[in-house]
Amino acid sequence: MPSTIRKEVIEAVNVLPEEDLITVMEYIQFLCEPEEIEPTEGDMKAIATGKDEYSAGEYVPWRKVKSDAV
Repeated sequence: MPSTIRKEVIEAVNVLPEEDLITVMEYIQFLCEPEEIEPTEGDMKAIATGKDEYSAGEYVPWRKVKSDAV
């Protein structure tokens, strides 16, 4: 028996206009086989900087960011 969310997704897809189904299919394919992207040198530097800052305690917890945004 299909899950509730699966049923809801199928029902939602069934009412979409034909032209929107292409986008839905592209997204499903992406989820099944995500594109692998090679990080650039800049990306790697940013990751290293972020790790260093995190290790030094230089970060803001997500809950704080989220509560400040409200």
